Amino acid sequence: MMAGFSREVARRIFAEELKSSNYSFRDGEDQHQYAPQYLLTPTGAKCNRVFFVGTLTEKDDIGGDTEYWRGRVVDPTGSILIYAGQYQPEAAQILANIEAPAYVAVVGKPNLYQTEDGNIIISLRAESIQQVDKATRDQWIMDTARRTSERLQVLKSVKPVSVSIDFDTADRVSSSSPVQDAQRAMEHYHTDIEHYKQMVIRALSSLRADLAESSTEVATESAVKPEAKIKQLQEAERPVAKRPRSKKSESLNGWPEQGGDEEVETYHIGRKS
Repeated sequence: MMAGFSREVARRIFAEELKSSNYSFRDGEDQHQYAPQYLLTPTGAKCNRVFFVGTLTEKDDIGGDTEYWRGRVVDPTGSILIYAGQYQPEAAQILANIEAPAYVAVVGKPNLYQTEDGNIIISLRAESIQQVDKATRDQWIMDTARRTSERLQVLKSVKPVSVSIDFDTADRVSSSSPVQDAQRAMEHYHTDIEHYKQMVIRALSSLRADLAESSTEVATESAVKPEAKIKQLQEAERPVAKRPRSKKSESLNGWPEQGGDEEVETYHIGRKS
């Protein structure tokens, strides 16, 4: 029944942009119930799935008879809610066993909910969750900043297009290119390019601050008074071998390597169902 619909790539999106998104549609002329559902973000990212990495700050079992877990994951630009229940058993089990706070990587589908007063609440329905380290989180920030900057460059070069009634209803959008996605995003959101440029700068600045803090800690430990240095030299001249003093590990051992040029097609962070 679902033949013909390939697994969608997972897009890297910062929380602030994700929470500012409110345009959802199905792709293509065929309005089959299994036709892919997409979210178009203000910078023109067309998302069926999202790859998000941040700090899990809290979690709760909000289910009744069955477990239904909700978690809040924070990146340098904001936070996003993630959910996992009986239809995502592996993700729900992992979320239940992780102790907050912890760095986590999440692949999930964006879900939009409109409140009675018309506000849009967006969350991620987690397909897979895994606890990761700080280096993975830092790498994700850099990769996501680069992807967002690339989309902003495309936005600068496009002009809004006249859209049809079909587009206005957000019921159907034909297959599109990144430039067309950017045009549609500009038409729908009237995207403030400078605002999202500053968002990227804040995200990268958070890494710089972390690195500076780490360097300060290391420099403080290595700053030894002259008297102490003399004593160290005297100790070194003794014939008895001394056990090397363990050094405090840095929170960030340099910058992680730059990621590849392609978006994540399938980020395997859990056992494949």
